[in-house]
Amino acid sequence: MTPAAPRVYELRGADAAAALDWLHVHADVHGALEGDDALTVWLATQLPPLPFPAVVVREIAVDPQAATITGLEADRPILVAADLLVRPPWVARPAGFAGVELVVPRGGAFGSGEHGSTQAALRCLHALWDAPPTFADVGAGSGILALYAHARGCPRIAACDIEESAVMATRELLPQADVFLGGAETLPAVHGMVANMTGSELRAAMPAMLARWQRRHALVLSGLRAHEVDAVGAMVGAPVAYRVTVGDFTSVGYRGGAR
Repeated sequence: MTPAAPRVYELRGADAAAALDWLHVHADVHGALEGDDALTVWLATQLPPLPFPAVVVREIAVDPQAATITGLEADRPILVAADLLVRPPWVARPAGFAGVELVVPRGGAFGSGEHGSTQAALRCLHALWDAPPTFADVGAGSGILALYAHARGCPRIAACDIEESAVMATRELLPQADVFLGGAETLPAVHGMVANMTGSELRAAMPAMLARWQRRHALVLSGLRAHEVDAVGAMVGAPVAYRVTVGDFTSVGYRGGAR
């Protein structure tokens, strides 16, 4: 049976970049191409309604034969840091690599290592990791950030996401974690925490996140545009201990009380 061809959409307008950020969380994005005045997005299914009225959308016709392309032919390991690697299970580990290795299937849910905000979150988490006994991933997507905590030996991991597909993906990737359908309010209190979402989503989730972060170990926030960092940081009320930018996305980390 021939697989369905992807749906391709052109996004125009001042909020096109914000719409793409939103789609990475709420849809199965197969690819995106940024042009001078438009963004082209490849999706597995029909474009969901965008909460950005000013964005002009045009669907682009696709040759059905394009569905025969798997998208796996050119996959390579992603070296996030010198000692941190992400790869899909069908790609071999590079010879001689001896650092932290995360094996994550690509394409099932947002956050399998390709996106700049995911890489920024991983770099920040890697730099500030302080062995929390409990850890939570808010807006887990594929579960890659929760998987990092597992790879570093965290014994108790929780995660949540408002999308059922993301919850299922995280449970499949990390069966030992407690994964909840919903926002941060569904989580137990934890020592360390990470969240990779859009800036507006982080601001909305912050009160519930801060109510569950015990400030004993690191808090990492990613998915931010540069102009959003200060407003989100003001809600945390702590000095930034580490900051990294990958592409258009910034991740900031805050230390807890443990040393």
